Amino acid sequence: MEIQTYYIPLEVRFYIVSKVIEGYKYDDIIEMIEKNFHRHVSKQSISAIFSKYQEFGTVADLPRCGRPCTLSEEQEKRLIENVEQNPKLTANSIAKDPEMNEEDLSSRQLTRILNANGLLDHTSVPQSIKDVNKANRLKFAIYQEKNIDWDSVIFSDESDLFPDRPGKIHYRKRKGENIDLDYGPDYRHDPRKVKVWGTISRLKVGTIHRYEDKMKGTNYVKLLEQTLIQDFPLLRGTHTRRGKYSFQQDKAGPHISEEVEIFFHNNHIHVIDWPSESLDLSPIESVWHFIKAELYKMNNDLSTADEAWEEIKRIWYNDVKFLLPQLYNSMPNRFHEVIKCEGGRISY
Repeated sequence: MEIQTYYIPLEVRFYIVSKVIEGYKYDDIIEMIEKNFHRHVSKQSISAIFSKYQEFGTVADLPRCGRPCTLSEEQEKRLIENVEQNPKLTANSIAKDPEMNEEDLSSRQLTRILNANGLLDHTSVPQSIKDVNKANRLKFAIYQEKNIDWDSVIFSDESDLFPDRPGKIHYRKRKGENIDLDYGPDYRHDPRKVKVWGTISRLKVGTIHRYEDKMKGTNYVKLLEQTLIQDFPLLRGTHTRRGKYSFQQDKAGPHISEEVEIFFHNNHIHVIDWPSESLDLSPIESVWHFIKAELYKMNNDLSTADEAWEEIKRIWYNDVKFLLPQLYNSMPNRFHEVIKCEGGRISY
C-alpha cells in the first residue's frame, strides 16, 4: 500500500467526520480510509480532526493559537468534580461556561484534560432487535450484498430535527465504572422541532419538505407526486422495463398504504423490500444525524421551529452533498457487518 504525506487532504477529513458521526470505531475508519484513499491515518489524527470539527465547525486548516493548556491543581480538581457530578457535561458546554472554564481553555484542551484524568467519552447503548427482524435483516443482507448496485438507489426518510443533542447520549465515565444517567426532557416537546421528509442519491439531495402533525398516506402520496419524479426522473420505468433507479423506504404505515402502492404501480417504480428495524442500514439516517449535530452547535441561537427550519434547509442544500459519496461507499461494508453479527444492529 502506498503511504502518502502526513498532510491529510480536506476530502479525507470530511470523510473522517462523517464516519465518526455515523458511529464507526476508529479502527474501522482507519481500515476504510486505507481502502478508499490508499493512505494511513492514526487514531490520534482522527480524534484531532473530529475535535476541531466539534469546536470550530470546520475541518479546514486554522492558524495555531499557541495557547498553553494549563490549569492549577485546584482548578483541575474542580473541573473533574463537576464532570463526575454531571457526566453529560460536554467539553463544548464547559468551554462556554466562565465559572467552570476559568482559564478560557478551548474544548479540545478541556477534552485532553478530562481524558488524562480517565473521564472518557461513552455513548448510550442502542436497543436490541427482535429475533424475527434479525433473521430478516440477515437474509436481506446476504442477498443484497451481491445483487444490488447501491449507486442506483434513491433513499428516503422522515425525521424530527431539533437543535438539541440527538440520538445517542454522550457522557463521560472512567473505564469499568457504572453510572445512572438522567436522559432529560423528551425531545418531542421541544418547540423548535421540525418534521421533515427528504431523499438522497449518490450525486445530490432531493427536495426537503417540512410537514406538520403525523405523516399520513394521502400526504405521503402528495410528496411523491410533487417532487420524487421531478427530482429523480430515472426512477420511472415502463410496463415492460424497470427504471434505472430503485427507491428505498422503510415499512412505516404511510409508506405501505394502498394509495402509495398504487402510485408506485402506476409510475412503474421499483421499491426495495426494506427489512424492519433497519435504520442503521440506510445512509440517509447518517444525514439526519449530521444535521442534528450541526443544529446542536446553534442550540443557544435557535429559538423557534421556523429558525431551525431555515438552518436545516441551509445545511441540506449546501453541506450534505459532501457526505453523499462516502455514505454510498459505506453500503457494502454495512451489509458485510450485518452478516458478521448475524443480523444484529451495527454501529452507523
